[in-house]
Amino acid sequence: MRKIAIATCLALSLAITACTPDQEDKISAWAIHGERSRSNLELKRITVDGFNMAYLEGGQGDTVFLIHGFQSNKDIWVRMARQLTKHYHVIAIDLPAHGESTILPDRSYTVPEQAKRVIAFMDALKLKQPVNVMGHSMGGAIAFHVAVMAPGHVKSLALVSSAGVISPTPSELWRLNQQGKNPLIVRNERDYEAMLDFTLSDRPWIPGPVIATLTREAIARQQIGEKIYRELAPANSMKAEEALTMIHVPALVIWGDQDKVLDVSSVGVFKQYLPQAQVTVFKGVGHAPPLERTEETAAVYQEFLGKSQPVIH
Repeated sequence: MRKIAIATCLALSLAITACTPDQEDKISAWAIHGERSRSNLELKRITVDGFNMAYLEGGQGDTVFLIHGFQSNKDIWVRMARQLTKHYHVIAIDLPAHGESTILPDRSYTVPEQAKRVIAFMDALKLKQPVNVMGHSMGGAIAFHVAVMAPGHVKSLALVSSAGVISPTPSELWRLNQQGKNPLIVRNERDYEAMLDFTLSDRPWIPGPVIATLTREAIARQQIGEKIYRELAPANSMKAEEALTMIHVPALVIWGDQDKVLDVSSVGVFKQYLPQAQVTVFKGVGHAPPLERTEETAAVYQEFLGKSQPVIH
């Protein structure tokens, strides 16, 4: 396995230059498939509320349900899931209008609407027991809406750099938004590189062909991304001070102290309304701990779940 991984990395490195877009897309698909396979995750699909939704599933035991953030997708979790599928049944979804799931331009993508679709997705899979839900960024806000709207579906709640509250210290993203700028919307190749630099303080290595493919996909999603971002306005969601106080399951809050998207001062707000929450703040980390501190994030999460051995049913 190690030799295969090394050979794969070498081949990808050699392929970084002199590739056509079609070749880059094929190499990218190969690399992503390899990452999923190493994490024991299989690509599946299901139709929910008119959307054909893609998701990754693998492992056995208690279910861990992973929800990505704005303009992201299910593969943000793949490397972390490599640790989780050893002990848990893992599901990582592509939210509607994200990743490989259907884009329907005329539909609403507010946090409550996406939460309803997540609940419908859970019901469609006929999950028999409450699940451990982890959400990142926008996915965190969706996750705690799910916990309020369908409390019987949620066993525990983990919020990673979560949206949904107003931080005491305005984030750099908020300040840029006030100037009419949004570094999360990609219009060209420079924008994609700038977006990665803005969101990631300790950026992991990603093969060049994968970056090229992701860049083209992000540019193609500019219009739907702008629509979704507008609909993320706080007025379209539950008030945090009301919603969070309704959640009584075990909770975990994870953040990076260099987060420019959602300021780390948000941790104090979540702790105020979720007093039962455990908190971990990683130093030198930006908006994506699952990518920047993959093994550490997985270890913190598994410790929170209180599992170190496979669950046998």
